[in-house]
Amino acid sequence: MDKLTLLSHISLFDELPMQELKVIDAMSQMRPVKKGKIIVSPDAPIPALFLLKEGQVRLYRMNQHGKQFTVDILTSGNIFGETATLSLTDDDLYAEAMTDTYLCTIGVDEFEQFIEKNPKIALKLINILSERLKDLYALSEKIALTDVKYRILYLLLKLSEKNGVRKKDWQTINIKLTHADIAAMVGTTRETTSVIMSNLKKEGYIKKGLRLSIHADKVKQALDDL
Repeated sequence: MDKLTLLSHISLFDELPMQELKVIDAMSQMRPVKKGKIIVSPDAPIPALFLLKEGQVRLYRMNQHGKQFTVDILTSGNIFGETATLSLTDDDLYAEAMTDTYLCTIGVDEFEQFIEKNPKIALKLINILSERLKDLYALSEKIALTDVKYRILYLLLKLSEKNGVRKKDWQTINIKLTHADIAAMVGTTRETTSVIMSNLKKEGYIKKGLRLSIHADKVKQALDDL
C-alpha cells in the first residue's frame, strides 16, 4: 500500500480532499519501525508529528526506579508527537513500537504552515488531545481509588471501546496485549495480572480467541456497582 493511500486512512485527514492529501504526502517521510524500537524519549526528543499508518505504539512514562507506567496504546490512524505550538504527548513520555510499524513523520515548519491553511485540522488536533486527557484522568482516578481487578476491567473496557468490535454481548479488543502490558497500564505486577485475568475468565468477564473479548454489559455493571 502506498503512502498516499495510507494517509487517506488517518482519521485526522478523513475530510481532506485528495489535493490536500497530496500536499501532506509531499511533506512527509514514511519509514518502517521494528517491534521494540523506541521512537522518541525524554533523552532523544524529536520535534515532529508522527502519523501511525500501520502497527501499534505504546506511550509510557518511567519513574526514577525504572518502573514503567503506560499512558496509552495507539493503533493505526492515530497521531502523536509535538511541534512548537502543539503537543500531543509531553516531554516525559516514551513512544515504543509494540509491533512492526509504519510511521509518517512531518517536520515542525511544514506542518504548522499546513494547519494555518487548514484550521479544521487544528480543531481536530485539539479534540484528540482533549480526549486523551480525559482518558488519562479517568484511568488515573481508577488506579487511585479501586483495587487491581476493577482497574483491569476498566482498562479492558476502554480499550475495547476504542479499538474493538461488538458482537452480541462480547466486545473484542483488536490490539495485541500481553499481561505485562496490562500490568504496566494499571500499576501492578505481571504475576498479579495473570492471576486476575485467569479469574476474570472463570467469572465470565473475558474470553480468549484470536483476540481478547470482554462481556461489555457485565463489565459495565460491575464498574457501576463500585
